[in-house]
Amino acid sequence: MYDKKFFFKTFILLIICFFIKEVVYAQSKDKVLILGDSGKLSGLVNKLKSDFDVAFVNAATDIEANNFKLLILASENTVDEAYRFPVHQFLQKGGNVIFIGKETFNYDPDFYNGSLLTDLKKDFEVVWPKRDFTIASVDKPEIKTYECATCKTISFETKNRGMRDVLLGLKIKNKTSKLKNTLNFRAKGSHFMDLLALEIKDTKGKKWYSFLPVTPEWETYSVSLANFIPENWNNTNQAYPLLNPTTADSLYIGLNSSTVWKEKAMGFTLGDIKIGENKKNIYQPSSLLQTLRYPFQAIGIKYPEWIIDPFFNSKKLHQVNLVTKGNFISPVSIPSPFTEVYALPEFFYEHPVSTSGTDTKKAYDNKENRVSRREQLLVDKTSGMVVAEFIQFANGPYKLASISSLGVNISDIQVKAGISDLIVNLSKEVVGKPRIINVAVNTTEKKDNNSIYPLFKVNIQNVKNQIVKGKIELFINNQVTNALDVALVPNVNKQYSLELKSLPTDFSLKTFVWKVRFTTTNSVDELTDTVDVEKAMLASFKFLTDAQKFYPDGRFSNHYFGDAYGVRAMFAYLDYLKQNPQTKSKYSDMWTNFTESDIKNSAESFYDMLVNRQTSFGAYPMGYSEHAGGYNVADGGQMALSMMQSSGYISDVNRKNNYINSVVKFGNWAEEYYITPELSAQLKISHPEEYKKGQTLAGLYGLGLAGKRKQQTGPSWVLADIIAAQILLSKQANTIAAKNTFKVIAERNSRFYVESNYDAVGYYQAEALFWIYLTTKEQDLKKMIANNLKETFVQPLLKGVENDMFLLGGRATLKALPLMYYQRYIEDNEDIRAVLFKYVWNFAAEHGSNSIFNSAKCFPKAVHGESLTASKYAALSSLWAMELINPGSSLISF
Repeated sequence: MYDKKFFFKTFILLIICFFIKEVVYAQSKDKVLILGDSGKLSGLVNKLKSDFDVAFVNAATDIEANNFKLLILASENTVDEAYRFPVHQFLQKGGNVIFIGKETFNYDPDFYNGSLLTDLKKDFEVVWPKRDFTIASVDKPEIKTYECATCKTISFETKNRGMRDVLLGLKIKNKTSKLKNTLNFRAKGSHFMDLLALEIKDTKGKKWYSFLPVTPEWETYSVSLANFIPENWNNTNQAYPLLNPTTADSLYIGLNSSTVWKEKAMGFTLGDIKIGENKKNIYQPSSLLQTLRYPFQAIGIKYPEWIIDPFFNSKKLHQVNLVTKGNFISPVSIPSPFTEVYALPEFFYEHPVSTSGTDTKKAYDNKENRVSRREQLLVDKTSGMVVAEFIQFANGPYKLASISSLGVNISDIQVKAGISDLIVNLSKEVVGKPRIINVAVNTTEKKDNNSIYPLFKVNIQNVKNQIVKGKIELFINNQVTNALDVALVPNVNKQYSLELKSLPTDFSLKTFVWKVRFTTTNSVDELTDTVDVEKAMLASFKFLTDAQKFYPDGRFSNHYFGDAYGVRAMFAYLDYLKQNPQTKSKYSDMWTNFTESDIKNSAESFYDMLVNRQTSFGAYPMGYSEHAGGYNVADGGQMALSMMQSSGYISDVNRKNNYINSVVKFGNWAEEYYITPELSAQLKISHPEEYKKGQTLAGLYGLGLAGKRKQQTGPSWVLADIIAAQILLSKQANTIAAKNTFKVIAERNSRFYVESNYDAVGYYQAEALFWIYLTTKEQDLKKMIANNLKETFVQPLLKGVENDMFLLGGRATLKALPLMYYQRYIEDNEDIRAVLFKYVWNFAAEHGSNSIFNSAKCFPKAVHGESLTASKYAALSSLWAMELINPGSSLISF
């Protein structure tokens, strides 16, 4: 007979244990917050509840709590502006956000009920603002008004040089109101005037600033007065105060020359300027401002980094079939078709300015902030356009945070089970799985006589609240090359280094596959990518040909000497395709809407421009300093080298002869700046400062022409930049007389330069030394060159400097070219191969944050700073890529 009392106590104890277990389990669940309509998300919520503690956001203050890891923004309509800054702060703390649908933070105005602010007859003024900087060599614009039955416009235009800062001023006092808070006007700007400056002065005299990108074609723009930021605003810890529309006194639209390339003729036209209402009845800054960091920075204003909208510039697609992509999350079945989805922008684009530095001032360098892991989740099966993706930030203001974006309508979550399944799987991965954040490649540092090796630097984040043990493995071409056992501290990220200690002489740098795998007891995470140099070179060509379309004169950027290297690679590749037509079939994706003729026309357009704009005395335009009459011998030498080396690939006899004759003309002009012993003696007296710097030595060359002033002194690198062109002229000039003339010059300069033993730290010195090395028959010179290169060129490359290929505004990437020459003609060893591996990986790893594939998307138009760096990186890297693909293609037959 059993004991009833004992049985009862046991039963009660079991019930208590059950409830304790449930409470502990509930407490162990990660918390997910959702901003959206619970009634329209019920299916998703029910699925999430199996793994998460789910709660809905009732107020912006809910997001300020620190007890959750994931925020899902899934509103069908634009939410209250109070949510913007808390979401930004949540990301700053390393939180994870999933954006579903494009409306949550879409504050773009929808203009209506407008009225004209001006008839452009007498009710405006032209203002010549005083800036904090001085601009020389600019012109006053010609100002014209035009009226037709349906339009009223005013244009500002210069014909020869850049434009003096000018603004159209309008009185708007009593024309704006709480409801009438949105500007609307038609505008267009020339190729060199692609950003309008907008200013408002309020009734207290305070100024407010904004900007608007414009195109060469007429477009209608709407700008909320909420887009104007108060002068000198520099507080990043709060949202800037909004302009009260009722206090607006005067509006100014025009040019702030610190934000555009100011050295060329330019113009802009405005028309039908109106003030009106916003149908959305919202008064908030639009998503456009997130692209204008640099213009605001140029005028001393901290841009609002709290403005987040991953769907800005997204593209609506109709009747599409979606498929999952990649292995970041568990696969799901996605029903089709979708009536309407939104393709995400390829990359986040920031508008460049002209004050960010030739070599990118540190304050404008955001390369490290772009380091991230990007995983495509959903793509349109037909176009391949990305509809959903995951981004894990490795650096910057959102370091360790992630943003996922799904370009589907909220209604699709409820009616298409696959979408809710994808969101659940994504949430599990984001919150519960330790993962690789990013991978970078450097080399170890040379110490004593030890060899250096490629060094994979792997950042891993443990998102769990407990220690996680696992193994990191490095694969090259599907073979494990290194492994490391690790123990990850809870909620921390750490970087681990894995050396690639086996890089044999027959390892192909042209193409290889790398993979980093992180395995724990419960999960596996992988980052894998293909490095394909030819594909990366094609991406560079496509980027350059597209960039060329932004300008009217054949340039790719405002630094022609860099452009010239890319064109040199283009002609070499076109010849390579003639010999190897089958190679095109390997890159069908790259040749979509891109042809050999596109490359040929682009390359010829650039060289033709140089020839057509060459001065009567032989100098080449440079892309910069043109407004001031600047012509540099050194820049011209690099352009001349490119044209001469390319001429061997050009079958059009007339065009080829034009190029060669043009270089002869340049070579003759350059000799005017040769410093003879007699001139050196004079310069020692007339230019004592340059004499102290060694820039008046006999055998060197002067810098060139600065306006009407002849710069007869110059550093040693002027000679380094022109000597290859002189060598090529001695072999390829169109007449025997010219060949003989430049043979004497080349031999004289070769011996002087080598015996002077100038170091070869820069890419141009090393390249110059190799042109001498490959052409001279004098063994004493060859020996001196080899010793110089080993000590001053190769040794500095063995220090393990991370991202050194981006130094000097991207010019340092060309060091890979003479390093390939060194490997082939002087010495090959593990050190050389390790450095070349680093340069190749950083350029051609397709999903690398700063590879050419992604740099091109960030900066499609080259102006200054990082955008100019991207252009140079593409142009210069493409030449060493071509040399790697087809050895000798960047040289001539000796």
